[in-house]
Amino acid sequence: MTTENLAVIDIDCEPIDSSEPEPEENWYTAQQMMSLLRLSKADLQKSISKLQSIYGLNLATLRRGAARATEYSQLALDAAKLLNTGKLSELRKLVEAAPTAPSVPTAGALTISEYTPALDRRIAELNQNATSTSTSLNQNVMQLLAQIATENKAAQQRDADLDNAEINAAQNRGAARALAVFQAEQKAQAEVLAQLRAMKLGAE
Repeated sequence: MTTENLAVIDIDCEPIDSSEPEPEENWYTAQQMMSLLRLSKADLQKSISKLQSIYGLNLATLRRGAARATEYSQLALDAAKLLNTGKLSELRKLVEAAPTAPSVPTAGALTISEYTPALDRRIAELNQNATSTSTSLNQNVMQLLAQIATENKAAQQRDADLDNAEINAAQNRGAARALAVFQAEQKAQAEVLAQLRAMKLGAE
C-alpha cells in the first residue's frame, strides 16, 4: 500500500473539563459598601481594620485594588454587617469558615483564638486607667472643696472683724460725744458756781 492510498482523518476534540465551575464571588466598590452598610468612609475603614487586626481575617480576602479602584469582597460585606450590628457570635462562625489567603500574616495581627485575651487585657487597662483617673479627680475635687471651705471661713472672719470694727467705731463716737457733753456740763456748772461765789462776796 502506497502513501497515496492512505486517508488522513483529523478529529477535532475539546478537552473534557469534569470540574464544576466555581461560583463567582461578588465584589463591591467603596461607595456600594458605604451605601449597603450605611457607614461613612472612615467608619468603613475602621470596620475593615478591626476585621483584620482583631478577628484575624486576611486583608486579601477582604479587599483588592488600591485607591479609587479598591473593591471589597462579599466576606467583607457580611463580616462588617455582623460587626456593626453586634452579632459577634455569628461573626466568629463566619470568620472560622472564611477562606484564608496564601499570604504572610500581618505582623501583630491577632488570630481568632487570641482576640479575646487581647480584648480582656485592653478592657482591664481601660478600667485601670479610668479608676486611676477617677481617684485623681476625686482627690482634686476634695482639695478644691477644702480650699473653698478655707476661703469661705476666712471671708466670714473678715466680715465678723469688719462688723466688730464698725461697732467699736460707733461706740467710740458715742463715748466721745458723751464725754464732750459731760465736760460741757461740768464747765457750765463751774461757771455758775463761780458766779454765785462772786455774788455772795459782793453782798458781804
